[in-house]
Amino acid sequence: MREVAYYNGEIREAGEMKVPFLERTAFFGDAVYDATYAVGYGSFALAEHVARLYFSARRAGIEPRVEQSEFIGLVRSLIKKCDEGDLFVYMQFSGGAGRREHARRSKPSVWVYIFPKSIEKKEKRYKLISVPDIRYGLCGIKTINLLPNVLAANAAAQTGADESVFVRGGFVTECAHSNVCMLKGGELIAPPARGQMLEGISLRHLMLACKESEIPVSRRNFTLEELKCADEAIVTSSGVPCTPCERLDGVKIGGRDGKTLEKLQDILYMQYEFYCAMDGR
Repeated sequence: MREVAYYNGEIREAGEMKVPFLERTAFFGDAVYDATYAVGYGSFALAEHVARLYFSARRAGIEPRVEQSEFIGLVRSLIKKCDEGDLFVYMQFSGGAGRREHARRSKPSVWVYIFPKSIEKKEKRYKLISVPDIRYGLCGIKTINLLPNVLAANAAAQTGADESVFVRGGFVTECAHSNVCMLKGGELIAPPARGQMLEGISLRHLMLACKESEIPVSRRNFTLEELKCADEAIVTSSGVPCTPCERLDGVKIGGRDGKTLEKLQDILYMQYEFYCAMDGR
């Protein structure tokens, strides 16, 4: 199969899958999700992503109809059904299907969507724009209510940028669909989560790589101007292990600590390949 879709036990090509009209996903955005990538049919940190998915579900009051270990096995089996092995792996739990009423009276639904997509190339350099962070106050829960993210991503695309950086109360939070951090004076600085942003799994792996390399890590707020003056600005996500940024709002940034950046990239991409190779065995 080229694009695999799973919905409550049914498996089809994504373009052929049909879901109930009464799905709460459509009426309320009553769903949480998580996503990762697979390389050569092996997924990157699947257990970590599924654990975060279940955490989001608990925070949203959704009780999945499948145990965590069973769900991991399901996702791995669906990955194997694809025609090629470099894939985007999307997972979702929703409030289920039932009459349009705010209170849930239905059993949760399970969604999986897998399609061909490769992780970002190591040589890539991002262009960023900044946008106001107008999202709701529960950004630590990975819900599908992504209209502000969609608007930010579209704004970036329209200007030829790769990502948008959210700014709230004068401080950088994260990007439209990734985390952002910076290298300054030999230290990695990342915004604190505190429910205002998603605790990124790839960001976590980047901080661990810093620890292995004896690079200090600090979790603190920083401004857009600080990011512009950083030695290196770095974007991370499941498909973007460690990508430096070369422009922000049209201004050239970064490029001042290539040695540390390259060291971290080598660790992160090697680790990515290892995780996927072990998972695909």
